[in-house]
Amino acid sequence: MKKRLMVFTASALLLGFNSALAAPGCPSMGGFGGRGQGCGVTMMEERLGLNEKQNEKIDELQSNHFRKVSVERRKLATLERELQEESLKASPDGKKVELLSEKVGKQHAALARLRSAHVAEISAILTPEQRDSMRTMMDDRPLRGNQGIRPR
Repeated sequence: MKKRLMVFTASALLLGFNSALAAPGCPSMGGFGGRGQGCGVTMMEERLGLNEKQNEKIDELQSNHFRKVSVERRKLATLERELQEESLKASPDGKKVELLSEKVGKQHAALARLRSAHVAEISAILTPEQRDSMRTMMDDRPLRGNQGIRPR
């Protein structure tokens, strides 16, 4: 039973995270990193009017970013699983829950920093007009857990 719950939770987290990053029209692709069907770098190339040099550099940045983020996401999933296990105990240890919660928050912050650095790297190779278009693309993407409603 416990193992089933962990597998279900991990699956839900992975599916939720992937769909949260999915580009418009690309429900099965995560964010800008996917390829094919007008998704990922190809979508950016089309919508931003990237030249070949920009496209190659962004492809390289995406690959590097994906490798870095994958490691951090696995760490986050492990911490969330530990927190869930502790929380589901008959008598959860409040101090352990607090500690794990803080670690989860720090891991989210680490992922946010990686994402921000990645966006800055991409932004640095774009023209001002392309940056404006990228900003619009990012604003049009739904946020996780709020069905596409963005705070204004």
